[in-house]
Parts: sequence; structure tokens; C-alpha cells
Amino acid sequence: MTIGWAPKKNRDGQPTPGCWMTDGGYTVAQFQVDGLPVYAVTAPGDSVAMTYRKSRAGVVQAITDHMAGRAVAKFEGEGA
Repeated sequence: MTIGWAPKKNRDGQPTPGCWMTDGGYTVAQFQVDGLPVYAVTAPGDSVAMTYRKSRAGVVQAITDHMAGRAVAKFEGEGA
């Protein structure tokens, strides 16, 4: 499945660095932990991240699973 990502914009219309909105309304924010990238994924309508992933591919898989109604683990590598 292909999921489009576009830069998320603030109320002034400026792109928010390291933050994207998907076609399906999911918010993805990238940050660093111990020098490694981590992606927080928030479902549409929620205010707290539903999952954290190590890669963009992991983000796409988590969103795909969530959209299909499958359980998604909070942290990559955990059982859902």
C-alpha cells in the first residue's frame, strides 16, 4: 500500500519541521533518541501517539495495519 505524506503546516501555513500528515489523516512526527530516528504516529482524531517506529517503512506498516483494523503494538518489536 502506498501512503502519501505531506508536510504538516502550522496555523500560519508554514511547514512544521519533522512532521507530516498522511492522506488518511495520520500525523507522523520524527525525532531523535540517542542519535537514532524515531517516528511517532498519531491516528486521526487522537491527541496521543498510537505507536512509535524506527523507520518510514515501519510507519507505513503500522498505519496499514491500523487502517485494516488489526492491532498495532505501541513500540516496534512488542506484541500487539
